[in-house]
Amino acid sequence: MDGLKIPELLVPANNLNILKYAVQYGADAVYVGGKQFNLRSIRGNFSIDELKEGIKYAHDRGVKVYLTLNAIINEDELKVLESYAISIKKLELDGIIISDMGAIHLIRKHFPDINVHLSTQANITNHLAVRTAADIGISRVNLSRELSYNSLKSIIKNSPIEIEVFAHGALCISYSGRCMLSKYMTGRDANKGKCAHSCRWKYYLMEEERSNLFFPVEQDSRGTYIYNSRDLCLLPLLHRLVDAGVDSIKIEGRMKTENYVSLVTWVYRRALDLIEKDNFKSESIKSLMAELDKASHRNFTTGFIFPGDRTELEDNDNVGYIKKYSFIGTVNGWNEFQDEPVIAVRNQFKKGDEIDILQPGQMPVKKTVDNILEESALTPVYVANPNDRVIIEGLKGISRFSIIRIKSSNDDI
Repeated sequence: MDGLKIPELLVPANNLNILKYAVQYGADAVYVGGKQFNLRSIRGNFSIDELKEGIKYAHDRGVKVYLTLNAIINEDELKVLESYAISIKKLELDGIIISDMGAIHLIRKHFPDINVHLSTQANITNHLAVRTAADIGISRVNLSRELSYNSLKSIIKNSPIEIEVFAHGALCISYSGRCMLSKYMTGRDANKGKCAHSCRWKYYLMEEERSNLFFPVEQDSRGTYIYNSRDLCLLPLLHRLVDAGVDSIKIEGRMKTENYVSLVTWVYRRALDLIEKDNFKSESIKSLMAELDKASHRNFTTGFIFPGDRTELEDNDNVGYIKKYSFIGTVNGWNEFQDEPVIAVRNQFKKGDEIDILQPGQMPVKKTVDNILEESALTPVYVANPNDRVIIEGLKGISRFSIIRIKSSNDDI
């Protein structure tokens, strides 16, 4: 569509391997965390050397890399933060994502010319707040998830800087993620990147004098989830975000696997490409939603941004993970004797199963597993188990970045 501005597709990566998948599957930019001061600090993240390698890999393919330094910074952490800022000074980052005002001051001191993006943790909900951010040198604001669509349009119309919006991923019961539940219950501060996800736990009611008697508050087949939220999914209405003039569409998920990141990136990349060609129609939306359903997720919601039935935000029944497909493997090398890819197995599959293969820039394909060979001895096996390295005969020519999946035997898993 002539004159239509297609927003950047911004995708998460928790490690170097996932960054490569994100790039291959169509991300315009990738956001990552270092080993300090980001809100996903429990596992993964990038060392300085990994950041260098990841930035080079992305830049060689025309993709930007943003570093998250979005933790809330205490007084006694300022010197450590400044030391860390100095250690990353020579990296060719395209931007740094921050929520803390003191962190902004330190980053501006050591990176006077870098793009600073204000995190959703800053809870920006109006255009005057955006203008104030611009006045102190912020180049982009990730708006609060709690805004309506009309508010979003008004903010964009009155904004002198770029606007970024979350379009997909986990939601939090607190206001744009500023939550103390985990710290109170486990000592792990969500605002320091150590969230224990206490809101996802099962809770029961206990009477004071009957300590061994538990009553469900609201219960489905999996238990009780009184804080559990659904997953945000704006894919069916993505064209409206484009029409509003959003500069960047952001996907949540820096704790997710390459399977999840690849699939969600593939879907949103294809959706944006269809919007650009004015071909984002009901049939294509239905098809893309069916693909998106192959990733593990909770029930979807459009959240607060679009008007409609709000009961889905309050209804916690059946909001455990939906897992219709299992991630069974990736390509991890090549066997020169068989001239076939070697599959690193993640979940069990067996001879006779129908597998589903996703590749960058291509439509998914299905194939029946006729023969499985153990990699080293090339001996036939009937079942491939996690951590095995096997050859599925007949996969010659698939992409190094293929994601291999299998339909679960029970859609309610």
